[in-house]
Amino acid sequence: MPLGAARFGLLGGVADLGKLELIETQTITSTTLVEFDLTGSYNVYFLTFNNVKLIDTKELLLRFSDDGGTTFEASSYQYASQRGDSAGNFSEVKSTSNSHILGISGNGASTNETQNGYMYFYNMLDSSKYGFCTWHSKGFDSAGQSEFHFGSGVRNVAVTYNAIQFKDSGGTGVQNGVFSLYGIAES
Repeated sequence: MPLGAARFGLLGGVADLGKLELIETQTITSTTLVEFDLTGSYNVYFLTFNNVKLIDTKELLLRFSDDGGTTFEASSYQYASQRGDSAGNFSEVKSTSNSHILGISGNGASTNETQNGYMYFYNMLDSSKYGFCTWHSKGFDSAGQSEFHFGSGVRNVAVTYNAIQFKDSGGTGVQNGVFSLYGIAES
């Protein structure tokens, strides 16, 4: 039987490559920092966020930790992203030296102005490589326009990153939302 057939489980053994394994879900109902420990030994982590609401018109920021979440690194981040809105505005958001990665742009303070999306995290537990992420979000910007936002970010220091943190650009956290972190199985 061809090797490809064996991968699809036709030989009786089912390979479960790419299976999402839930690590933790956090439901935020009052303003708080959102922090996850990157448990397990995954090469790739996947995070979803739903109905995320920030205070006023802040932006959602992301930082990495290499000490289990005691402190979150505040330098050496780079990111580049594209955003567009329903008014026909498109822009590039980027930085080559920042204190954070821009995860999603700010939403307004009105009801229903939320963000939804997903992120992939790569090489976070590999101290010989840079930890980086990609994201895609859909929601409403601070002007109430429907928007999309996608991009990638890296912390250009090769260490083991074992925790991540989301907070708003005012430093207070997230007002509401549901965040779920998964590991992607490789065997």
